[in-house]
Amino acid sequence: MSQNRTPLGNRRTKDNKNKYKQGKYYLLNPEKYIGHPPILYRSSWEYAFCKFCDTNEKVKKWSSEGLEIKYQITNNNYELETHRYYPDFYLEMIQNGDPEKYDRIIVEIKPKSETEPPKPPKRQTLKMLENYEYSLNTYRKNLHKWAFTKEWCEKRGIKFIIITEDDLIKKGLIPKK
Repeated sequence: MSQNRTPLGNRRTKDNKNKYKQGKYYLLNPEKYIGHPPILYRSSWEYAFCKFCDTNEKVKKWSSEGLEIKYQITNNNYELETHRYYPDFYLEMIQNGDPEKYDRIIVEIKPKSETEPPKPPKRQTLKMLENYEYSLNTYRKNLHKWAFTKEWCEKRGIKFIIITEDDLIKKGLIPKK
């Protein structure tokens, strides 16, 4: 279990508290981890997935934000920009109980709302339209990044999956809302 959680980032609520559960995850099985602990998690969902990877016997090796994938995207000025993507997790999962056979998997954990196109605002105030435009740009960038990552993974025999809160609830990793 994680102890001494340290806040990360600067997303704050109105009463100046962290919006998300953030901190350091301390390993129970450090021999399985690829990289240097402690592991920084940026949400309760990432914390739950760290715990899953650390304690699940089928997970042979794993890392958090251990891979860098470079990709290019056209910006709003129609110029090509290079970006770096650090997927949330990489894991090697044993197939059918045979420790010599395993799947290599890249996992991105996202809210379901960020995996679907944003809905236009009902009231079209300046702030709501700005938020909508920001959500559209984020969604477009995520689609491009994920399409590139999927292609990158296929070339290397790696699976790429996006996990939402629905998936975490189904697996019993987080409580139902």
